[in-house]
Amino acid sequence: MKASDIDLLLIFLVVNLIKNLGHRYGSVIDAVSMAAKFAVYLTYLEEGKNLRRTGFLHHVEPRRVKEIVGEFEALVDSGEPLCLLGSIEPSYLIGFSYIWADKFPMKDGESRLINFDLTSSERFIVEASIPSNLPRCLAIREDHLYSMIEELHWKSQASLPLEKQTAFSDALAEHAKFRLLESETVKEIKLNPKLSAYILLKTDYSPRDRQARVYTMIQELTAYFEGMYAWVDEDPEVMRGIETLGILPEHRDLAFQELDQIVRAWADKYHSEDATNQIALQFLVSPYANVLKI
Repeated sequence: MKASDIDLLLIFLVVNLIKNLGHRYGSVIDAVSMAAKFAVYLTYLEEGKNLRRTGFLHHVEPRRVKEIVGEFEALVDSGEPLCLLGSIEPSYLIGFSYIWADKFPMKDGESRLINFDLTSSERFIVEASIPSNLPRCLAIREDHLYSMIEELHWKSQASLPLEKQTAFSDALAEHAKFRLLESETVKEIKLNPKLSAYILLKTDYSPRDRQARVYTMIQELTAYFEGMYAWVDEDPEVMRGIETLGILPEHRDLAFQELDQIVRAWADKYHSEDATNQIALQFLVSPYANVLKI
């Protein structure tokens, strides 16, 4: 099929919304229509609320521009969120293992289950079921798990304007816990019918099932698209980079592992809790032809 790059981008997005995310055909049509209306509304604001100028720029009659403006002003006045299709993956979960390692480190010779009142035999049985190559972190109770999720949630909200901040809720906490368990970042061990211990299985959060990965893909594409627009506008805080190279198949896994270590070391070196501005490094290593197709 012959199509321009911008058409391929739109097709790629819509196909994924319908096939991979399961949105109905009608809801996608409604969302695209609403996005087009939103573009008209933004131009109306940028052009000093000039109906005729907005209509001229978008080939829309001033009467129709007025209807669209009224529709969005009603949304703003009522405080309704512009949520057409939705996303369910809390992006801050990527930092979960780091806050766990910081708050509940495991000392040399210390039992991972020190926070639980178990007999020696009970502790031996539970520890025998835990892999030995796990991050050196203590097992925690459910209330500690929820407390860390809430802390990460509010940290992620702090950089947003007050009107865009989302309140923390039990439902959000349960969903975040479910995502951590599904991704196998965290494991729940039932000590008795009323008490569970939670173990950190790995030092990173990556969704395991395909559906969760698709949601993460949409989130990251949105952030990347916004960052690329900042690059177009020559924002000094944005740096774009691309490197092409050939790697022998037998060296690929080692090269990927080394790249992950280099990026993590770079981030640890320059990260500061006192910094007021946050930056994000996003990259994808893939066959070069695939990047060109997208």
